[in-house]
Amino acid sequence: MKNSIFFLPIFLFLLLSSAMQAQNYVARHNMSSAQYQTEFNTWTGQGYRLTQVSGYSDNGQDRYAAIFEQESGPVWTAKHGLTGAQYQTQFDNLTAQGYRPIQVSGFPSGNQAKYAAIFIKETNAPQWKAKHGMTSTQYQAEFNTWTGQGYYLIDVSGYTVGGTDFYAAIWEKKADAPQVFARHRMTNAEYQAEVNEKSSQGYRLTKVSGYSISNTPRFAAIWVKTGGPVLAARHGLAGSQKYQDEFDRMYYQGYRPVWVNGYTVNNQDMFAAIWTCSDPFKANEMQAVDNLVEAYMQANDIPGLSIAIARNGKLVLAKTYGFADQEAGEKVAPRHKFRIASVSKPITATALMRLEQTNKIELTEKIFGPGSILGNTYGNQQAYTTDLKEITVNHLLTHHAGGWDQDGDPIGQDQSWNMTTYINNTLNNYPLDNNPGDVYDYSNFGYALLGRVIEKKTGSTYENWVKDNILAPCGITGMQIGGSTLGQRKPNEVKYYGNNAYLYNIPRMDAHGGWIASPIDLVRFLVRVDQSNTVPDILSAASQTTMFTPSATNNSYCKGWSRVVNSGSLWHNGALPSTLSEMKRTSDGFCFAILMNTRPGAGKDNNGVGMGQLLGDIKNTITKWPAHNLF
Repeated sequence: MKNSIFFLPIFLFLLLSSAMQAQNYVARHNMSSAQYQTEFNTWTGQGYRLTQVSGYSDNGQDRYAAIFEQESGPVWTAKHGLTGAQYQTQFDNLTAQGYRPIQVSGFPSGNQAKYAAIFIKETNAPQWKAKHGMTSTQYQAEFNTWTGQGYYLIDVSGYTVGGTDFYAAIWEKKADAPQVFARHRMTNAEYQAEVNEKSSQGYRLTKVSGYSISNTPRFAAIWVKTGGPVLAARHGLAGSQKYQDEFDRMYYQGYRPVWVNGYTVNNQDMFAAIWTCSDPFKANEMQAVDNLVEAYMQANDIPGLSIAIARNGKLVLAKTYGFADQEAGEKVAPRHKFRIASVSKPITATALMRLEQTNKIELTEKIFGPGSILGNTYGNQQAYTTDLKEITVNHLLTHHAGGWDQDGDPIGQDQSWNMTTYINNTLNNYPLDNNPGDVYDYSNFGYALLGRVIEKKTGSTYENWVKDNILAPCGITGMQIGGSTLGQRKPNEVKYYGNNAYLYNIPRMDAHGGWIASPIDLVRFLVRVDQSNTVPDILSAASQTTMFTPSATNNSYCKGWSRVVNSGSLWHNGALPSTLSEMKRTSDGFCFAILMNTRPGAGKDNNGVGMGQLLGDIKNTITKWPAHNLF
């Protein structure tokens, strides 16, 4: 081990592929002292152990980040919010009872230092030494003293009070001590360089502590030369939301946190963290996936993109790329929702099949005219032709109503109209072109009518009924009908780009193109209508067979779902000036979803053919699929 702790800074970056262990841990951050105590009581009451705690300051308030593990181990106790004197008293009392500290977090609280610590009590404990409140010079001297006597550093915490950086540290002495390398006072650049070098030499980063000197970030860190699962680390994550976004990105690639450190630089709360995974994708294959996606985005001028993949009912991967909001510098994260456009149609079709399955509707029921579902609610008397009164639920589901197609699509009418005016004007001014049932003619307006059918049959709004009866049983809580303007942007919704990105009346498109969702939401939906036993489906086998059976005139379209004739895979895509979207369920157990916040222009992937090919390329690139389930 190098017997040194130099004044070095560095940037933390290690990202390899991931695999997810069982969810036997809980990680929390941005907790007040009271919230931390509540979480502590909750999880320790369920048999979890506190394995790591970090105290820090956010706008002058004490905050805590912590990790709890569901594992066995020696007797332990933990303390937090202690002043220097209180910590020394607790230290003396606990060590007198046979406990020893294994982790100490020092942090500024006003004009004083406070401490949070974990102690354990075990038989045959190793020799150990612990110090706190050390200046940089004192810490270096202690480091030299104890490493010179065969001890090695197991924990270090840097913190700044009154403009002076202080350190708390713990050393152990064991016969089979590993090779350890430690440094402190590292700048970003120095820290990044050290991370790169130590990784190449077979060392693993085990601890990192951020703090500040003269309002610039500094880091103290420990590396151990040992093996272990794939490791990834980040630092310099400014603010609780950015850390949460990165946490989620790592989770949905299969990583779990093993260390999180909160710190403050120039009154900004920051985070550094370490994650590991035990069943990773192949690193070269994930790099190839990134290259495919980034090449597609560059070729099509796409600001932000998000994908999710399930295999045999398990979510195995979700990745995000680019920006949710370019002007704000906000990167796409798993929480972000996108307009899904016509990917809304399979959701509406599933809702109708649910009603049919529960005997609340028959697919042969008429839509318009006396004794029908909607009766004479909409349009004038002249609109009610013989053909109009022959349209059934099934005709609308399969795009066989006889008109209202995309050649002069009625959705282009005055965007200020509400739903009633929109339907009235369409019935009055867009006569049918064919007899119902004769010809497949894709119709957005037909699915708008199906939304009204659901409302009539349920007595609820379309959105609320679908949320409660289709989405909630799938475990989906964040989907909703989107807004039309930038000012109506929903929480966690991306910003859209391109000409006329905010042209359409999105709420009026509800049942045929109005939903916003994340790719994870869509994959949650797909695995619940996949005709398999991996997770319980929300429709019966008979209802799914009916829904996925193509019409007599178009064997590539079923009821709300497109069908790949040769393979039997089911899918739907969508497009608006603001988005391209697709979800797909393959016949070999995969479910994919991809969303983006623009629509490529003329001469590019305007209709999403390349988007579909991208999903296929991603699937073919990955040869090793982890067994984890990230749902």
